[in-house]
Amino acid sequence: MGYRNRNKNGPYRARPKGPVKLAFGIVSETKSETADEVKPQPLQPMVFERQDIVGTLNLKKVNLTNIASLPKEYLSRVKKNLKQIFEAGRYSKSRVIVDFADGELLVQFPFDQGLVDRIKGFDRNERAWEPEQRIWRIFVGAFDDLFDVLGKGLQLTKPAYEAIRAFIETPYYSYIGQGKLGKLIVRESWFEELDLRRTNTSMPVQFGTTAHLILKIQASFDAAAVERSRKLISAFKFARKPFEHQLQGIEYLLMNPEAALLDEMGCGKSFQIACTIAILLGSGQIENCLIVAPMSLMRTWQNELTLAGLTDFEVVKGSPQQRKKVLAKKRKIYIVHYEGLRIEEEGYAEWLRTGRSMLVFDESQRIKNLAAQITKVAMRLRPLATRCVIATGTPISNRPIDLYSQYLVMDEGRTFGTKFAAFKNTFCEMEVQKIKIGRKTIHVEKFVGIRNGEELRERIVRTSLRRLKSEVLDLPPILTKDYQVELRTEQKTMYQQMRDNLRVEISSMSADQVVSEANTIIVKLLRLSQIASNPALIDPGYTGSNAKLKELEELLDDTLEDDTKKVIVWSHYVQNVMSLTELFSEKYQAVCHTGEQTVEQRQESVRAFTEDASCRLFIATPQSAKEGLTLLPKDGRSHADTMIYVDLSFDGGSYVQSQARFHRIGQQAERCLVIHLLGEGTVDEYIRANIVEKIETAGALLDDKDVKGILNASMSREGLIRALS
Repeated sequence: MGYRNRNKNGPYRARPKGPVKLAFGIVSETKSETADEVKPQPLQPMVFERQDIVGTLNLKKVNLTNIASLPKEYLSRVKKNLKQIFEAGRYSKSRVIVDFADGELLVQFPFDQGLVDRIKGFDRNERAWEPEQRIWRIFVGAFDDLFDVLGKGLQLTKPAYEAIRAFIETPYYSYIGQGKLGKLIVRESWFEELDLRRTNTSMPVQFGTTAHLILKIQASFDAAAVERSRKLISAFKFARKPFEHQLQGIEYLLMNPEAALLDEMGCGKSFQIACTIAILLGSGQIENCLIVAPMSLMRTWQNELTLAGLTDFEVVKGSPQQRKKVLAKKRKIYIVHYEGLRIEEEGYAEWLRTGRSMLVFDESQRIKNLAAQITKVAMRLRPLATRCVIATGTPISNRPIDLYSQYLVMDEGRTFGTKFAAFKNTFCEMEVQKIKIGRKTIHVEKFVGIRNGEELRERIVRTSLRRLKSEVLDLPPILTKDYQVELRTEQKTMYQQMRDNLRVEISSMSADQVVSEANTIIVKLLRLSQIASNPALIDPGYTGSNAKLKELEELLDDTLEDDTKKVIVWSHYVQNVMSLTELFSEKYQAVCHTGEQTVEQRQESVRAFTEDASCRLFIATPQSAKEGLTLLPKDGRSHADTMIYVDLSFDGGSYVQSQARFHRIGQQAERCLVIHLLGEGTVDEYIRANIVEKIETAGALLDDKDVKGILNASMSREGLIRALS
């Protein structure tokens, strides 16, 4: 009999009351005392049989005895491809590993559901999961499909490499090999490399002594060409006496239509280029020149061109009508900032076509991003000029990839080729990281190491000129001092609370998650840096003490007691710069320099610090004042030989460039002092170590140091936890 349940959604049987009467008797609800009790049996451990891995053709018993061998050309391609994967894996830190044992490939990788699903798509008899070892066993004949699934960057062990190499000689592979041609082509694209045998027609200049440079110039060009250039230089009237290295630099620029001037900051690159432009215009080798520079250097270039005896130049700026009016004048030289180049591209293109032209990209790291619109404009304008110079003291701010687009603009691919993928494959070890944005997962490549470092350095050397200040200038040494500052009570409490929260968050992450969330982690680290620098940056209502401010006040009092001294203070936070300027404006006539000011305001700050004896303190963000500025007093009495960093960032390029503001031609002090105010036991120490790694990487590539095994600063889970302890 059916019953409706209480919700009336379906039938159910109500429990009968009392004994149930059946045809063969009555069953009592009470337990029988004589019935045998069923004793529970102990659980037996589950035993999984080891799955056999058998090739599909073997399972189908396909007759392979009369299979024709694959063409030798095809086998050679496969062998070359395998060797490239093996060689790349020898130096890789990838955790995707393909090994070999007991006749099978053994594959392990960090858990990735996508990879797991694709491997499960293999024939059932060609793959098996070993839960205890946490590896996949794969039939060796499935290596084409396996590599296709795992992608670039895997580590192929020597046993696995040899096993696959032996397998491709078998009839089995002869039967299936040509059907894998598409996957072979994809793998070959992983290792598309530059032709390392290609010769370069540019003058091969070695970094080193001036005498060595002279020998190279003489050996690379015919004597008549060298003599003509030297006559032009000797006939040129310099407004100030050039240093010997500057004369050699001008000669290099005259002899090379495509030139990278990579002198260390402070060696006078702008002076060398301005004099070269004047000589080239005077001798009729060029008819016009476009100088592209950061906005902050417009005044610097006007001064340098004037000193070189040039008058027919103008800065392109203002409204669209004003810019068009300036371009209509058809000046010999135009100076434009990088954003202005993009805005008036058509006007500059038309002007460059009017005669033999020269392009100059000052602080060329501004075009290091190949995908940026300004870089694309530069590449479109480059074929319209007969000469091109890129100039920067920091061509590798953070990674070798920064070089590629700068050189592509300079010589249209003659140094590093025209294929960015080939450059990366040849010189960079990349790692694909997965970053989750909401429900989506995007794949991002991250630079993790240098490949063919010696070849990379040699190519830079072959097509560029770089001199270090220590080689060519009699500049004072830079002394670095780290001041450990203990945070005050309120400040320390605020720091510790945020630090502990971040440490717990990172401790709960895997190593892969730390890598994928690196940008977010950096932002949080910089928030800790802000608290150590000035808690008011995080909490505008903060009224407690500030340990670094107290230390800075004492340092300034001690240093500026000498009335001939001036000091430069750096902070990465605009609010810090403004509050410090206000605090010290009356006592030291402090001036500020930030990106939020107009160009005129920034120029006035520089003028006051360098020309006004009463202005003793220059306070700036490295981002606004890192390029091209000279922060040296002009009165012959004052000295700006001390820099104080209230805080640091992860930008190694800004750090190096900011120091070049006072360690350059004209510095007369006996020594230069750089002071870091580091919060004791804070992330300041971690950031400081990170910057040092970046500087060492770039220096090794550019300055003829050992480049084997050099890596950019990396962010590891363990290192972060230590920094937050």
